[in-house]
Amino acid sequence: MNARATPSLRIARLVIENFRTFRGPTEIAFTSSDVADAMPVFHGGNGAGKSNALAAIDLFFRCASYWLSSVAGGGGASPPDAAFKLQWGFRDDHFGLLMNHRSWPPGIRDPQRIEVHFDDARLGALRVTLTPSGNDVLLRLERAMPASANHWRAPRALKNAGGVVLKDGEGNRLHDDEISPLKNALEAPLGPGSKPFFLLDARRRDFRAIGEGVPRDEGSSTLSVATAERLLALATSLDPGETERWRVFVELIHRFKTLSDREISVLRAPVAGGEVTDLRFEVRGKQILRLSELSSGEQQVVALVAAVLTSRAALVAIEEPEMSLHPENQELVRDILREQAQRGIVDQIFLESHVQVFDGPEVLRFSRSPEGETLVTRQPSRSDRELEARASASGAKERWVTPDGYTQIPAEMRGELGLQSGGYLWFLRSRPEGRWEAWTASELDEQFGLGDDPSRDA
Repeated sequence: MNARATPSLRIARLVIENFRTFRGPTEIAFTSSDVADAMPVFHGGNGAGKSNALAAIDLFFRCASYWLSSVAGGGGASPPDAAFKLQWGFRDDHFGLLMNHRSWPPGIRDPQRIEVHFDDARLGALRVTLTPSGNDVLLRLERAMPASANHWRAPRALKNAGGVVLKDGEGNRLHDDEISPLKNALEAPLGPGSKPFFLLDARRRDFRAIGEGVPRDEGSSTLSVATAERLLALATSLDPGETERWRVFVELIHRFKTLSDREISVLRAPVAGGEVTDLRFEVRGKQILRLSELSSGEQQVVALVAAVLTSRAALVAIEEPEMSLHPENQELVRDILREQAQRGIVDQIFLESHVQVFDGPEVLRFSRSPEGETLVTRQPSRSDRELEARASASGAKERWVTPDGYTQIPAEMRGELGLQSGGYLWFLRSRPEGRWEAWTASELDEQFGLGDDPSRDA
């Protein structure tokens, strides 16, 4: 890896206010012992707000990049507060920016703020503010004063012969050389063609990045059109750095047992009405499979590795990376993702997961208050092995339940219930708000007193 000319975009702290399920200012700490996490992991139930936190980071970079680009292009920021006035429904396809009321909590029209504290002191802290104003939304980008993280300046932005000039609230001029690290970090943090943030929805394999427009439905394709094209560009590039990325991609895919013996290539394949860029997996002289012909787990592996290596983004977020993967492959994906952060391929990887395989020493747990507000706490993680050991020591038995509801009752339980030769079980709650319990017919009879009911024999 070549030395970085721009600061790292690794995030140490995030504050979200009035965005979807985040109402009052909610702080999310990505730091342990003054070191920002290389791979933060989000845990929590469905609807707890994990995806909303990732969406807030996504929106921050889209708004900040739009603001800086508009200022640099003479977009006409209006002094003294450098607020861009955007109409509701405003859409910018390049930045994937869409202004709509739905990103605010129900009944709330107070300013929406997303505040990012970077681990690199050269960037400090930045805050995007979206303020509803009648039929418009006012977009501001602010930077924290070095002396205090709670003291923010609302810069004025003016076009100058020397480029972008930002002025603080007192009118003191900030020189271009102070602004360029900020612009460069957000526009091309890893060099030309790179991006600050990339979000992969692993459930729908929906790829989103600044410069690729607003997400669109791409049918049943495992990879987005943009990602497939990036893989083709890597495989056919004459640039040594891009060629090396392709080699790394192939090497990582070969670490998965069922794909280890296949030669991998990318090509344009003819389809009805045109061509499609696709991957080919070949066992020489025996079999050639397209990506869509691999198992769902194998396709997921390819999608995840491609997302990290081809996104050219400093920050990568992946929702539910465990989908369709066997536990052994989940562990391998975890190791591969950590390696990419350690090697500097990416600055930071955010994972939103429902399994513990990806956990580091600490995780972020999301929940919802009775009022529906997202709450976030940073807690020590606990491995599956530790949980299994504690549960087994207490006499607990683990059994797999199929999607249709079938399972195997432990032998000890069958013996205590008198079901050695089989029989019926009833499932009910002993209390309206209690847990489900298994009852034999005799226990049910005793509970409801049917044995003394004379009408039973009628």
